[in-house]
Amino acid sequence: MIKVIKKHQFIWFSIFTIAISISSWIIAKEQSGTLKMLFTQLGYFGPALVAIILSLVLKTDSKNIKIQSYLPLIVVFACILIIAIFYGKSYYEIRIDKLLLANPSIIALLAIVVAYFVFRYKRNKGNSAIDKLIHIPKTKIIWYVLAVALYPLLKFIGVFLSTKLFPTHFELPQFNFISIIPLFLFSIIFYAAIGEEIGWRGYALQKLQLKFNPFVATIFISIVWTIWHIGYFVLVENYLVQQIPSVVIWTIIASFFATWFYNKTNGNVLVLIFFHASINLAIVFMPHPLILTVIHFLLLLFVLITGRFFKRIKIENIK
Repeated sequence: MIKVIKKHQFIWFSIFTIAISISSWIIAKEQSGTLKMLFTQLGYFGPALVAIILSLVLKTDSKNIKIQSYLPLIVVFACILIIAIFYGKSYYEIRIDKLLLANPSIIALLAIVVAYFVFRYKRNKGNSAIDKLIHIPKTKIIWYVLAVALYPLLKFIGVFLSTKLFPTHFELPQFNFISIIPLFLFSIIFYAAIGEEIGWRGYALQKLQLKFNPFVATIFISIVWTIWHIGYFVLVENYLVQQIPSVVIWTIIASFFATWFYNKTNGNVLVLIFFHASINLAIVFMPHPLILTVIHFLLLLFVLITGRFFKRIKIENIK
C-alpha cells in the first residue's frame, strides 16, 4: 500500500484531504458554537494534516523528527481550541472585527502564536520532513509586502471604481482600520491560510512540479482545490447553485497566483500563508464587483507571462 501511495502521492493526498475536510464540514453543519467552530477548523486543516501524515509515512530517511518540528503546529491547534472554547458561541453572533477589538486577549494570543510559528520554522531551516512543508528560504521583503498588500489593494481599486461608475449599486464598505492587523492574524490561523497552504503548496505543488511544468501542476491543483472549495462553500457558507461558477473561476485564478508567488520566492510557504490570509481578509470585508473580475484576468495574464509556467523548474533545497 505504501508503494502505491508513494507512486501516486498527489492522487492520494487529494482523496484523503477531500474526505477529511468534507466529513468535518458535514459534522460542523449540525453543530453550534464551540463544536461547530472546531469541526469547521478541522476541515480547513485537512490539507495540512494529510500532508503531514503522508510526509511522515513516506519519509526516506530514518532520522527521528524532533519535537521542535511539531511544536509550532501544536501551539496553533492549542490556540484554536482555546478560542473555540471561550469564544465559539460569540464567533457566530458577533462580527469578527468587533469580537477581536472587544477582546484584546484574543489579539495577544494570535500575535504570540503567529510569531512563534514563524520564528520556529524559520529557525528549523527545513531539517525534517515536517519542516520542509513550511519551507521559509531567504526572501526579499518586497515579496512579503506584495503577498500581504496586493489582493486587498486590487479589491479596493475594484470597489472604488465601481462606486464611481455605478454609484447607485456600490458603496465603500464601512471598515475599522484599527482592526486590520488583528483580522490579518486571525485569518492566518482561522481562515485556513496555514491549514491550506502547508498542504496545497508546501506538499502538493512541490510534488507535482517534480514531474510537470508549473502550468500543468497548477491545473491539477486547481481542479482538486475547486472541488474542495465547492464543498466548503456549499456546506459551511450555504452557497446556492448559481454562486458556484464564481467559486470555480476564482479558485482557478488564485491557483495560478499562488504558483507564481511560490516559484518566484523559491518555494517560500510563509509568503503563501500571508497571501492566502490577505485574500480571505479582503473577501470577507469587501464586496466583489464585476469590474474586479476583469482585474483578475488582467493580473492572471501578467502572471502567466512573467511566471515561466511552461518550463520545468527546480526549487532549491526542496526534495
